[in-house]
Amino acid sequence: MEHRKRLYWVIFLGLAGVIAIIPEYFFTEESASMPVQTRADFSPQEQGQLATLRSGQKSVSMRKQEGSIRREKQAVETSTDLFAPHSWYVAPPRVPVAVVPVYSPPPRRPVAPPLPFRFIGKLDDSQKMLVFLQRGEEVHVVSVGDVIDGTYRVDGVTDDRMTLVYLPLQATQSLNVGSKL
Repeated sequence: MEHRKRLYWVIFLGLAGVIAIIPEYFFTEESASMPVQTRADFSPQEQGQLATLRSGQKSVSMRKQEGSIRREKQAVETSTDLFAPHSWYVAPPRVPVAVVPVYSPPPRRPVAPPLPFRFIGKLDDSQKMLVFLQRGEEVHVVSVGDVIDGTYRVDGVTDDRMTLVYLPLQATQSLNVGSKL
C-alpha cells in the first residue's frame, strides 16, 4: 500500500514539473520571432502625431479623439455596471391637497373633583349648626365659614343641603345633609 502512494506522488510531481516547463520552451521562441516596429515603419502622419505627443503639444484633432474616447469609456462603464440599483417603482403623480383649517374646540373649563366627604350627622346648637363629615378615617366637625384642609370652604348649611366651595377653582358644590327634623 505504501509503495502505491509513493508511486502516485512521483507521477504527480513529475507531471506537474513537465507542465511547468512546457511554456518556457514553446512561448519564448514565438516572442523572440515577433517583429519589433521601429520609427522607420511608421507612416509620416503617425510620426507627426508621435512627435507632437513627445513635445507635449496636442492638436485639435487629438483633443477631439480623446474626448470621444472618454465619452465611449463612460458609456461602457455605465452600461456594464452590474450592481447599479434598478427599480421598477414609479412614483404616483402628486395630487394637490386643499388646506383645510383645523378647528379645535376651545379647551374645557376645569371641573372640581367630586366631593371626598361623606355626611355622618349634624348638631343644631342654638348658636350655630355643626355638621360631621368623614373622609377616609378622618372626621371633620365644620360650620359655616370653616376651611377644610385648605381646599374646601363651607359657605352655607340649610336643613337639607350644605354648600362647599372648592378653593383652587372657586367652584361651588353641594352635599346632601339629610332632611329637616
